[in-house]
Amino acid sequence: MSSDQFQFTRPQALTLTAGVLQLAFGWLDLFGLDPNYRVVQLGVGVMGIVMAWRLGLARMYGLLLLLGFGMLALSLDDVTTEGFLGVRTALLGLVITLARPAKRAPS
Repeated sequence: MSSDQFQFTRPQALTLTAGVLQLAFGWLDLFGLDPNYRVVQLGVGVMGIVMAWRLGLARMYGLLLLLGFGMLALSLDDVTTEGFLGVRTALLGLVITLARPAKRAPS
């Protein structure tokens, strides 16, 4: 997914995908979540869609997911759906942060 003027890297594609999925999960309430957590998912989804357009911002989004949702998951005392989703989102942030952009194909 690249052209001479615009390159869309793997971290950016992962960020866009994560943002869209977070937005969908928050909007559709697939897991019967707490309404406050749904608002967080909607905000994180919009933030992912917006931050996907630059590689540096996509990496920052991954780092924010890793730190924010990792701290949330570690602070919970019992196993809940929100805790599981927090761990999943933190791991997704780790993948976005560590993903390497694709090498440019030879012309």
